[in-house]
Amino acid sequence: MNILIILLGTLISCKNNEDSKTIHPLDQVHNNQKIETKQPINLFQLNWITGIWIDSSSFPNVTVIEDWQVKGDTIYGKRGTIKNADTTFSQLSKIFINNDLPIYLLKQNGSAFVIFKTKEFTPTSITFGNIANATPTRISYQQKGMNLGLEFTSVTAAGDRTFKHIFTPLKD
Repeated sequence: MNILIILLGTLISCKNNEDSKTIHPLDQVHNNQKIETKQPINLFQLNWITGIWIDSSSFPNVTVIEDWQVKGDTIYGKRGTIKNADTTFSQLSKIFINNDLPIYLLKQNGSAFVIFKTKEFTPTSITFGNIANATPTRISYQQKGMNLGLEFTSVTAAGDRTFKHIFTPLKD
């Protein structure tokens, strides 16, 4: 009888050791994920976006203005249009660093701010995205020599539509 108890105890012990060797499914998923290493980005690397920018060629009889200024740890932007000597500001933006990456906040026509996360970054361009936002879903700024390029993509019934601007610096 004692031998039977010892054998039974050994079998249970071996079974417990086998169970402890299995990997929990959540651990397997975690271990299979690609580990991304991102370099920290600071606001100084986006200094090329600052200034007052003018686009008079993208839309007939309309001038688009973007004004980007650094204040503390945030880059603030305003966007407006001039048509027939009437200036309308329709967009406010903020860029700040969160967890070593720039975040873009966009407020259009009095709505609440919408968050866009950094999708791509190079020393001369940055792309932000928010697939849940219909208009726009992607915003991209590029340094183009002395000019500033802007592309933004919106989702429409006919599919994605990309708008482009080439801004020149305001001459004092």
